[in-house]
Amino acid sequence: IQNYILKRSNAAGRISITATEMLESMIQSPRPTRAEVTDVANAVFGGTDAVMLSGETAIGSYPIKAIEAMALICLDTEQGTLSLRGSHPVPFVGDGNTVASAVAQAATEIAVNVDAKMIVAFTESGNTARLISKYRPEVAINAFTPNPATERQMALMWGVLPHPLDRRVYTDEEISTASRYLESQGLANRGDRVVMVAGVPPGVRASTNLVKVHEIGEDSGGMGS
Repeated sequence: IQNYILKRSNAAGRISITATEMLESMIQSPRPTRAEVTDVANAVFGGTDAVMLSGETAIGSYPIKAIEAMALICLDTEQGTLSLRGSHPVPFVGDGNTVASAVAQAATEIAVNVDAKMIVAFTESGNTARLISKYRPEVAINAFTPNPATERQMALMWGVLPHPLDRRVYTDEEISTASRYLESQGLANRGDRVVMVAGVPPGVRASTNLVKVHEIGEDSGGMGS
């Protein structure tokens, strides 16, 4: 039932959080049981966006060890799922704004075809990042937003690394600023190929209509508004 719910949530592009007694034994023990490790791994295999601890950290004797154990299980399991992502493609399902949905799917496929280092999304509400995340791309999604609340919400989305970015008047300004930021933070190197997803004009909700293959360090091309 859990995997069925996760599959339906993923197909609909909805965030899923798997929780409740995932590492319950760690309330009293410094190590999880094999069954608990399997439960967490199955949630990751099933496509959950996030896993959550409750009593283990609220009243448990080993809260830090519980967090470390869950993080390690998730990281190791995700490494094992890398080769499986392409074998279970998510079908295209329009999500209100079918243009944004189509652009998100295209960005995921383009990232594979051009061997991109990452996908970069510019979003006001987080919807663009959510739609891209739905297709479980093989590269990280670096999402930029001017809204602090959106930045926090995107931390729950699968594969999304949220970053703050002040509003820009022109799309090429967004791209140039984000490129410099990624390079300065060591997330990308000059010459790396990335897939940019944005809306023209920027700053308008539900305006995602642009996908661009961009090299870090190159001029953004003067796309204007």
